[in-house]
Amino acid sequence: MNAFRIVVALLPQALIVLLVGGRFELLGGFNRTDAGFGTLVALFLAAPVATLALLVVETFRYTFQIRRNDAARSFSMPAVAILLFFEALAVDLYLLSQLKMH
Repeated sequence: MNAFRIVVALLPQALIVLLVGGRFELLGGFNRTDAGFGTLVALFLAAPVATLALLVVETFRYTFQIRRNDAARSFSMPAVAILLFFEALAVDLYLLSQLKMH
């Protein structure tokens, strides 16, 4: 479960790194290739879907902890999942706002 959390948390950050690196030409022209565009589209699609999956999983785990009356329950992981989901949506909206239609 921890590996899934780490991978999902890194997806929006990878998208941000790709956007910032492309903006300031730190990627050596990778953003102007087919592979760069494919990576951008894959991260654009995968980040919100993966963070939504994490949000659903963490919500179910929190709900089951409440039903078991687990004394060690905490809302911290669902809160992190909510934060990551909104971050992925914000980055995607920013990316969509930067599109130039010709």
